[in-house]
Amino acid sequence: MGMGRNLFWRKTMRKLSLCSLIFLYSVCFTAAIDTASNILPAVDNAAQEVIIEENSSLEIPVEKVPIPAPPLDEAVQEFKVIDIEVIDHDLIEYYKRQYLTDSAKKWLSGVMKAAAPYRAFVIKELQAHGLPLCLQYLPVIESNYKLTALSKSGAAGMWQFMKNSIAPFNIRVNDWMDERRDPWLSTTAAVRKLKENYTFFDDWYLALASYNAGLGAISRTIKSAGKSDYWYLADKGLLKNETRHYVPKFLAIAEILENHDYYGIEFPDPDLEHDDSVQFDEIVINQAIALDLLAEKTSLSSKLLAFYNPALYYGITPIESSYRLRLPKGTAGKAAAVIKTDSFSLMRYSMYTVKSGDTLYALSLHYGIGVSTIQKINNLSSTKIIIGQKILIPSFSETPEYQGNKPDETLRFDGSYIVQKSDTLWSIALAYDVQVEQLAQENNMTINDVLRIGSNLKVPIID
Repeated sequence: MGMGRNLFWRKTMRKLSLCSLIFLYSVCFTAAIDTASNILPAVDNAAQEVIIEENSSLEIPVEKVPIPAPPLDEAVQEFKVIDIEVIDHDLIEYYKRQYLTDSAKKWLSGVMKAAAPYRAFVIKELQAHGLPLCLQYLPVIESNYKLTALSKSGAAGMWQFMKNSIAPFNIRVNDWMDERRDPWLSTTAAVRKLKENYTFFDDWYLALASYNAGLGAISRTIKSAGKSDYWYLADKGLLKNETRHYVPKFLAIAEILENHDYYGIEFPDPDLEHDDSVQFDEIVINQAIALDLLAEKTSLSSKLLAFYNPALYYGITPIESSYRLRLPKGTAGKAAAVIKTDSFSLMRYSMYTVKSGDTLYALSLHYGIGVSTIQKINNLSSTKIIIGQKILIPSFSETPEYQGNKPDETLRFDGSYIVQKSDTLWSIALAYDVQVEQLAQENNMTINDVLRIGSNLKVPIID
């Protein structure tokens, strides 16, 4: 287990030249990290989803450069080995070199500072299940510890769960919320998954590879190769490139972060004894309430409510299913009383799916609310909506779902109308007593099209 430290000092003493290929890799990587370092994770429920790249599939340079030595004033500190062995392997060394550049260390520091609200819970869950504590660094390569991280393949949250993998863990994704973004629920699920993988293989390298590629995929690869050895599978090119790099990248980052003082990387270590990250109350509710309105009624912090309930897309609890609402410690009674007595003032919401011919104006008339209100609730910068889009509709009464405009199929558009100054589709539709959506459709237009003066529109003949 002392191999990592000895390897470090052996490599730092080597005199190796830097070829142009390594330089190219280094420049590209550094530029990427410099960019990322300017975007630090925020503890904010309303944060936009962050699209992250899949794990790197870089090739190993032919020549090597020494791993940067720690600052002189840090050199006297003890070098810690992590509880998953870091072997002597080119890929691990490669990632160490990349993440020990000044810009990379700055970036790692930012990621770990952003992880501070959740790290203590992650460590406690790992301890409770007897798993290696270095696994606390796995979200660094999965999501940069961002709750709203979303990969191009659709994996989401701090631990990057796919929708097709969440059923065993009671994690829900619907129109109202994505519990993959919940750090407490997803951490519990991730720890359970990692433990299941390790129990199956009795090997942490294969367990980690399975977390990335899936247990079934790794099992099939082992069966085909006839050898249950991650490094053999990786070196023989039997794993997909992403998985081949996944484990070495994790081991490199884990060893670096475990020795952050040694390498001069600054971020806070969690105070496990006094941690209050999971000190909250919970109440089960079965109605839609807006957290900001609840905060107003209870004098609670809206930011704190958002922090405890990061899975909610709109800061609104689901109307069609129960939800375990988290609240600051000691406030459950107050909140429950307000919800029970003032539920009407907390508003009910419904989710509407846009159909052909729908407009925000028509929706506003049906539900009795302003267009601007619908835009604000849904963060819409314009009135343009598209078929299939989900629109959150606040309503103060039991309003039947909008069924859309129903064109009069018996109406014949055999007449014509010359567009005059100040005409709109709305005004012309009103004059001819037809729905604006049908008028637009008959003229191969959308309701938002600008009319050109002098143009000829098809309209019904008025008797």
